[in-house]
Amino acid sequence: MIEISNLSEYIKEFQFEEKQLKAHPLIKNYIENQVQKLKELIEALTSANFWIDIPIIIGIDSKLVLLRELIITIEDFDFSDEEVLKIVEQDYPYYNKELCGYKLNDVTSHSLIFKIK
Repeated sequence: MIEISNLSEYIKEFQFEEKQLKAHPLIKNYIENQVQKLKELIEALTSANFWIDIPIIIGIDSKLVLLRELIITIEDFDFSDEEVLKIVEQDYPYYNKELCGYKLNDVTSHSLIFKIK
């Protein structure tokens, strides 16, 4: 496992290829917006807003992970940028739940990773 010590290293690990992003400008813009939101949230993180902002940060992480999975296969399924982003926005709240083996209607254990916003 690679240790990550800053936002640049974190984003680099997604390996979004510039060639792919040039071919999908809406997705590129979406990623840039999510990274900017993440940067702002991290910079403003305090003990007073931690419990409010951490679920949003985890949500952005889920969006980026889903997007990485979808952009790899975007041409295989002939999805438009809009369709990919719609899938990401619909599915990100449930990503960690499914990743941990829960069904959508299951009650999860108490954990921050399930408190996505």
